[in-house]
Amino acid sequence: MPLTDENIDTHDEQLTETFWDMFNVQNSGEITDVDGNYWVIFHEDDFNNFIYYYESIISSPIGRILHNSAADCLELIMSPLDDIRTKFFAKKRLHKSVKKVWELCGWGLNDFQKSTINTNLFASVAAGFYLSSIELLENRRFKIEWSQKSNQVINFKRLDAKQEMPLPNLLNSIPWAYSKEIITTENNIQVKLESNEVGWSIEGRSSFLMPCDFFNRVIFNCSGFVEQFPQQISEKWNLLGFDGIYSNGFIAMLEASKKVFLSSDNFVYLMDEADWGQTIVRHMTYFGYTAPKLIIQNQSSTVFEFNLRPSLPLSIGKLVGVWERANGKSAKCSIMLDNQTVKVEIFPLLEYVFEDTN
Repeated sequence: MPLTDENIDTHDEQLTETFWDMFNVQNSGEITDVDGNYWVIFHEDDFNNFIYYYESIISSPIGRILHNSAADCLELIMSPLDDIRTKFFAKKRLHKSVKKVWELCGWGLNDFQKSTINTNLFASVAAGFYLSSIELLENRRFKIEWSQKSNQVINFKRLDAKQEMPLPNLLNSIPWAYSKEIITTENNIQVKLESNEVGWSIEGRSSFLMPCDFFNRVIFNCSGFVEQFPQQISEKWNLLGFDGIYSNGFIAMLEASKKVFLSSDNFVYLMDEADWGQTIVRHMTYFGYTAPKLIIQNQSSTVFEFNLRPSLPLSIGKLVGVWERANGKSAKCSIMLDNQTVKVEIFPLLEYVFEDTN
């Protein structure tokens, strides 16, 4: 006899309701907040795998880039909180607001007056978020050093940087980096959160929310690291209409996102073209990925269309992983960018020719 009832619902109703009061799922799958920022939900192990794959693809460690990208994106996201300084009990209210961001995003419930945090985030990413948080709270720049005491405990040492505090630059050269086209929302909440001692989980898997701007900053900051990909990667991705200033980082993001999906045990059932709609809903929506529109499918290729949204790189990579899992074949992809959309055509990587032996 099993020790537990598999039908028991272990989610935290109050946490889930508070989370979905702060965030919305758009009809096209993206998660947004009230300020128009875009987010994706990652399982902890998938995020760690993503970093491993990305570093392997570009053949370079990216800890400092992860740190800087995390710090810059969160500083921009939390910049509206700076208005609290003009109100009564400003310091206390600001501290409470920053702690709420960390709690709802699943990064841990921490007291930033101390030099230690408890988190499930990758250490260099957590350090970046911590830096932007304390700079907002103290209204001055810091340099930090950190050491990881355990898997969940990180110690920090702060040093005054004595610098001005202009906001980080926007990624204006990346055409999908920002979108304000938030029109309708999907009210049927499918994702329920379970409270943990540190952060929260989904169906027993430690998970957290990540800003899409973080991934786009990684793309931009890493593109110069790679002059040329090896053939086994370059032959899979053909970019048309994309700027070379971010193309290499973009390809690495596509490949890493695909590998994360393929490393999971997600089953994809796809019999014909009619099954794509349900498949996209199951694997692309509610976690913040942009849901594509199927344009055409035939024996030689499958064509999808995406709107330009901040989660585009992760979404295309995951879609190609879904296609490979469904078809049992490696894929090559032609991705064409125009003013408002991206068309993605997926082919089998290898062409099989069967000869008549009779």
